[in-house]
Amino acid sequence: MTNCFISAPTGARSAWTGARPRRAPQRAVAAGMAVLVLGALAGCSDASGGKADPTTGTTHSAAAPVRLPVPDGFDTAAGWSTSASVEATDAEPGSSGFPLVAVAPKSALVIQAAADGSRVRAFSLSKGKTVWTFTPKALTSARAGVFVQEGSAGEKVVLARLGKTSGNSLTTSRPTTSIDVIPAYSARTARSEHHLDLAAPDDTASSFTATDSGFLVGPATDGVHETAVAVDAATGAQRTVRTTSLKVPGCGSGSCTVQASPAFATAEGLVSAFQQQDGCDQWTESGTPCTYGFQVGDAWTSTSVAPSGMHVGIPLAVTGKYLVAAWHTSDTRTDPPALSDTGKITLVVHDLATGKIKAKVSCTSAEALTLQPGSAQSSTRLSPNGDFLISGQAGFDLTAGRGHCFTSTADTKGIDLTAVADDGTAYGIVHAVDQTQATSLYGRLPITTDGTDTPERDSARVSARTGTAKPLPAAAEVPLYVAADGHGVFRTRDVVAVYPAS
Repeated sequence: MTNCFISAPTGARSAWTGARPRRAPQRAVAAGMAVLVLGALAGCSDASGGKADPTTGTTHSAAAPVRLPVPDGFDTAAGWSTSASVEATDAEPGSSGFPLVAVAPKSALVIQAAADGSRVRAFSLSKGKTVWTFTPKALTSARAGVFVQEGSAGEKVVLARLGKTSGNSLTTSRPTTSIDVIPAYSARTARSEHHLDLAAPDDTASSFTATDSGFLVGPATDGVHETAVAVDAATGAQRTVRTTSLKVPGCGSGSCTVQASPAFATAEGLVSAFQQQDGCDQWTESGTPCTYGFQVGDAWTSTSVAPSGMHVGIPLAVTGKYLVAAWHTSDTRTDPPALSDTGKITLVVHDLATGKIKAKVSCTSAEALTLQPGSAQSSTRLSPNGDFLISGQAGFDLTAGRGHCFTSTADTKGIDLTAVADDGTAYGIVHAVDQTQATSLYGRLPITTDGTDTPERDSARVSARTGTAKPLPAAAEVPLYVAADGHGVFRTRDVVAVYPAS
């Protein structure tokens, strides 16, 4: 494994304030943070004495280790790091895309995949030792994503790849989606517990839509799938899910029939989103508002748990036993719901099994951010103890049943949150508007495109308990995960680093 022990200047235990780097695509939990290109990165040393190539696993001569600039509270004089492959750009804004780093919290592992999925490695979160490696069946022209799912059978690592089978003199190469499910608790040479090869359409690009308890594969549009394959990581079972006709109670003044499309899969069943198309007329003062909503498995429908007076409900994300949704009164039928300064959006944490409201907060934003099914999935996670939840630009204290907004105002910028610790301390990247579809989606990570013209990003530390926010020193990286013992996992364009609490 590549194991870089981090050196720091005398007395240095906080954010490095050197020259400001440019940042790269970020995805929280299963993804990369802002870019920091360090020449010394090329010298990350392998445990065998060489420098590891994250794509091939080969080693070269050892060189000097590297360090990252991080906030106060993380000890950069200790810890470990490894070189990382650059992540591919998402095919569909709002999907879970192609993250190459994930954390298995219960197994205390950092999972890393090569960009083409040709190798997966699991590292001990605290020590950086290689726990296991996995080498899948070869694909050509592949790009990969790695995800962690949790269920009754324990944590599973899902390696998902889009690529082509290798042709020979008798067979032709064909597009395929390959899924490998690996137990997080594996022997040093891990094996796939379940392997699936799904035929991929030639004319449409498939996307991966992952929660921590469900997985969908298929083309996505505006955060939903017309048809997708749901994969059960525990059993390897697959089933086709598609848009279906659904009778929904509580549409305006009565029930209505809608077309509900799969948004994401969860431990409580499929979450399908819908928009009422008829039986409503909100163009007149006394008109019946049109309903946006969602259904969770066969257990509950959003219209039955909507906050008073709310007719629009958008399922933004699922983490653990919670679903996060955005609610407001109504919208024109021609415009998608948005977080803006024209009216408050109520962000609600629902119990995934029952729909019961656990916490909520009303927010506005000086920026117009589109609310789309699943758009905050990549920025939504719980603290290890389950007391705090972050999602997009909001943080929730679940024990107190309240939330705090970190959205933009006329005087302040919005903060896209990336990680939250057991005491409610959270971290995030200051949202920068660059007029791309990705940055216009609420809760979207990555929040910038790759390239040398990537804008510089500021970062911040906030409190999900009190709602306070403070800027971090220039160039400070923020973690994608903070463990219960204080270890922070950081991901830049070229390196993954883990530092203990100082």
